[in-house]
Amino acid sequence: MKLMLFVFMCLIPVTVPAADWQPPQNPNPQEILQSIRSDVQAKDYQTALAKHVWFHENALKLNSALTGVRLSFALAYWDQLAQVYPPALEKLKEIRDQTTKQVLDGKDVATSFQELEALNRTLDQNNMTVDTFLLLHKEHPEKAKLAYRLAQPALLKAKEYKICGEYLEPEKSYQMLVRTREANQQLAKNPQIGPGILEFSDKHFSNQTAILVALLVVNDRREEARSIAEKARKEWDNADFHKALDSALAGTVPPSWPY
Repeated sequence: MKLMLFVFMCLIPVTVPAADWQPPQNPNPQEILQSIRSDVQAKDYQTALAKHVWFHENALKLNSALTGVRLSFALAYWDQLAQVYPPALEKLKEIRDQTTKQVLDGKDVATSFQELEALNRTLDQNNMTVDTFLLLHKEHPEKAKLAYRLAQPALLKAKEYKICGEYLEPEKSYQMLVRTREANQQLAKNPQIGPGILEFSDKHFSNQTAILVALLVVNDRREEARSIAEKARKEWDNADFHKALDSALAGTVPPSWPY
């Protein structure tokens, strides 16, 4: 009943006040996003919301490199607006519900689920990410594979370890983690990037490897877990990392970092 009600709510449109603002002839998405702060300071909330909606719907059409900004900084600014302007919250939920429907319809699942996860994280409603993935798992299991990596943090928080177990590909996942770490080590040699990336890379590698090992253990795949842990110890001789692996081998599943 809960899931049926959730899907039904996704179909209900929400009307929010319109603003007179229109983008210029040759809009610069980044400039428009930055201008929202001035609108909020001037308490011109309708214009700020109109710009948020425009940026969300059009930014990638003009600059595909803004994918990360659109689902991080832009949503964070939108959330700040929603704290003082309720229509901004309603519009954000409306877009989230439309995105949920796209996922459940099986349309461009990987991209749609990435957006859905970011929207639910912004709204602090990760439970809806879990509910949507469980429905996708039930109705479109092949497409759920495309969304699992994005759903994993929310699934871990909900302790849906058995569902996670159905999507584990330990060797493939571990090799991807190793390649990513090696690539970051090379990037750290670039003076324009610097060694700061190494700290993030090491934390990510440690966290994701420990999660993988622990999920294998709680899903009764101990031999695979021990195999991955052994390779990981040889890959990185670090006391804290080895301690994290010991905990994972004991069946303790760590939360996803940095979520």
